[in-house]
Order: sequence, then structure tokens, then C-alpha cells
Amino acid sequence: MPLKKLSIFLFSMSLFGCSMAPSIDTAMPSETQPKTALQVIEHSDTSVAWKKSSEALSQNHNKTVFINLPKTFSFDSKDPRFAKFAGDATKLRQRFRSQLEQQLTTAGYRLVSKPTSGALSLNVSVADIERAPRDPNVTEYIPIGMLVGLSLHATGIRDETLYLFFQSEIRDSLTGETLARAVDRTTGKNVEQDKGPVVEDLYPAMDSAAQLIRERLDREFQNKGSA
Repeated sequence: MPLKKLSIFLFSMSLFGCSMAPSIDTAMPSETQPKTALQVIEHSDTSVAWKKSSEALSQNHNKTVFINLPKTFSFDSKDPRFAKFAGDATKLRQRFRSQLEQQLTTAGYRLVSKPTSGALSLNVSVADIERAPRDPNVTEYIPIGMLVGLSLHATGIRDETLYLFFQSEIRDSLTGETLARAVDRTTGKNVEQDKGPVVEDLYPAMDSAAQLIRERLDREFQNKGSA
């Protein structure tokens, strides 16, 4: 990057404290956006959520969940550093299911092994995986610190942060009617710029996604105790 452009970029970051993380609006695949009549109820740089009705899900459903995950998580990335990562997808699915079950049962949800009357079906998949330069630390918001930090990235020395984009969908478990949908961006570990990730590098992103999904469900069942 030419010195003049780099200086302008550094100055803008010093003013606004910009994050290097990919925005959910630009990274979210178009097919993840609902084609049914769902209304936006939440929109931030890390999450977008839609819902069919303003009524809480607790009005017509019990605090019962059927977890319906794909047989494996697929990673559709053009980045060659992810080329050998698909083999760990089953291990990641197992980790995520374990975390999701723990989050839900601890919060008082009853899990069922098949669609049941009054139950919600929870469908979750990985919509995208990306990596971006690690966000600057406190010292790098000082102009000379930012210059050093970005210079390290330009020369391939600075590490990068992994990001996962999860698509979750809530349906009536018997009719299959879509009641709500969300896409969340969660953060994994930092990895060296020229290295591919290992499965453990995505565990923090998996754990955060499970918690976000449970918290969003909790808002729909605020007035109900354990199932």
C-alpha cells in the first residue's frame, strides 16, 4: 500500500477505532436472507435477525427444542488456507452440538429427539468462514503503533483472526413453518497469516454461537420456567 494511502487509513482508524472484522452486511451470503415474509427485529455489525410475528414464541410453543443440525458442517471458502480444513467439519459439528445442548438444558429447555407437538425445531448451519487482520490492540491506536502493526501485516508477519457466520432458523417442528431466522458472526482464535487453522481455533466461535442462539431463545420465553 502506498505510504500516502496508508497514512490516510491510519488516521481514519485513529479517529473512529475501526475494526478489521468483516461486516455481516457485506459477508452474509444472499441465500441466507429470508425469502418469506419475516420482519427484521435485530440488526448490528455482528447479527441480523428476522421474525414472522411480533408475538413471543412462547405464545404457541413450549420450551421444547428439537435440534436439527446438518450431517456435517461445510466450509465453502475460496481461501486455499482452508483447503484441508473440511476433514475436521464433523468434529466441529460434534463440538457445536455439545455446546448447544449444554446451553439449552442449563437454561431449562427440554430437548427431544424428533419433531413433537408444541416443540420448536432449531436448524443451524455455517454460512461462511473468513479471516481478517487481527484488530489493533490499545497501543496500535497510537499512530506510530498502527503504522508498525499494519506494516507487519503487509509483510506477512501479523496474525489474523478467524470469523464464522452462523445461520440459525426456528421452525414449528411439525409443520416446518419458519418462525424466525438469524445470522451471527462469531470470533475464533488468531492464526498466523500464512497458516491454515486447526479445528481448535474455531472452538471459541462455536461456543459463542451456541450462547447467542440460547440467549435469543431466552428472550422469547422470558416468563416461562423450565420445561
